[in-house]
Parts: sequence; structure tokens; C-alpha cells
Amino acid sequence: MRMRLWNQFSHWWGLTKQLSPKAIEAELNATFKIALVGQHDRTESVWRVLTEGAGADALRKAEDYVHRTSIYANGDYDAVIECDQLEVPQDAIERLIIDLHKKEFPLIAVARILPGTREIVANKVIEESSQLNAGIAMLSAVPSVVPLLGLLAPPAALADMALLTKNQLMMVLRVAASYGKEADWKKRLPELGSVIGSAFGWRAIARELVGFVPGGVGVVLKGMVAYAGTSTIGRAAAWFYATGRAPGKAERERLYEQAWREAREKSKEWKEPKP
Repeated sequence: MRMRLWNQFSHWWGLTKQLSPKAIEAELNATFKIALVGQHDRTESVWRVLTEGAGADALRKAEDYVHRTSIYANGDYDAVIECDQLEVPQDAIERLIIDLHKKEFPLIAVARILPGTREIVANKVIEESSQLNAGIAMLSAVPSVVPLLGLLAPPAALADMALLTKNQLMMVLRVAASYGKEADWKKRLPELGSVIGSAFGWRAIARELVGFVPGGVGVVLKGMVAYAGTSTIGRAAAWFYATGRAPGKAERERLYEQAWREAREKSKEWKEPKP
């Protein structure tokens, strides 16, 4: 039993050696220009919201990326926020993230410069990773509910499991980057270690649950477990970077319950993949 656990751990730990933070570093280094347009008190209020928690050096750096003006003049901006039209200054964060996301701009670059955006950016990273892993899990579950495919494609299922874990690891690196940490997996060893440990648990649950549910229903169920497991890991990492401490047992349980509720809601929109 111990040897089997060790072999599993060695297999998943080997995945970390395949991680390349270069793509994340490229996202972090993306430059951008944002215009805050409106009356002085309104633009200043939005500026304070976007830079909440920033020190003196970080504020000076942010000024290179954010231009505050009373009159909008045509310029090469990635986003323009009409501050006078906002009900409250906090609305600027969601407005900014929505605009940049539509343009497929790397949001973690914005979070690195503007601390006020970090929570919503991290949540978006976690949501996208959870959705992606749910889709992969549902596809990999097809052989388990179709006997012929189950005989033909067990290696593919193992490959999908490896991909799920790699996606989780990259998610943790992106969440770390959103909170201003280096995208270096060696420096993120404690967080990455928790990802690998958590991966065993929810996959075991997935196998047991899918085994109890007949037909294609098990496909969606496995997607739900993958979504909830990935989301829990991401939110636990975000909690760590936001507070500087790991969530306790009660908090982990709360995070998983929240993620499971979200997975049930999301599953109503999913379509079972056809074999």
C-alpha cells in the first residue's frame, strides 16, 4: 500500500518538472494603458479602489499604467473607464476586467500592477481552470460508461488525469502571479505540494461516485467533482496569498461546499459528450 502511494506521489510530483512558467511570465510582463476619465474626485476615488493596498513604490509604478484625466482625448488605451457614469467607484474593477477579458488581455498583468483587482482576477482564473477541467473530466469519463471504449482507451484516461493535474498546477501559479508572486514553481513548492495531495482525494471520490451512477449521468457527475476539486484548490491558494496563511480545516470544508454548490449549478448548462 505504501509503495503504491509512493509511486502515485512520484508520478504526480514528476509533473511539476514539466511546468514552464515562461507563458505566465510573458502574461505578467504585458504592458497596458488605462484611462480614468471624469471629474477629479471621481477619478481619484476609482484610482484608490484600483490601487488599494499598494505601497508607495507600487503606486508610482501604477501611475505609468493608469492615466487620470477630466476630458478623454483619443489615445492608444487598452481600456477607458468613464468614472462619472459609475454608481460606486468599486464598479470600476468589474468594468475594467470585463473590457480587458473581451480583448483577451492577460488579466494577471493587471492584477500585478493594480492590487485592487487581484481578487476578481484570481476568481476568474479559478473559474476558467475549473470549467476546463470539468470538460476534460467528462470526456475522459466516456470510456467508463461505454464498455467498448473502456476496453480500447485506458491510456487516454490516464493522460487526461495527468492533464487535469497540470492544469491545476498552472492555475496555482497564475493565482500566485495575480497576487504579485513570482511564477516560479520552485518557490511555490508548498502550494504545489498541496495541489498534488488534493488531487488524489477528489479523483478517488470521482471514481467511486461514477461507479454508482449508471449510463451517461456519471459523465456529468465526474465533471462536477473535477470542477469542485479544482475550484477548491484554487480558492485555497487564493486564500493563502491574500491572507498569508493556509486555510484551516473548517475553511477548507466551507470552500469545498461552496465549490460543490457552484458545480451543481454549472452542471445544468453542460451537455454530455457523445462517444
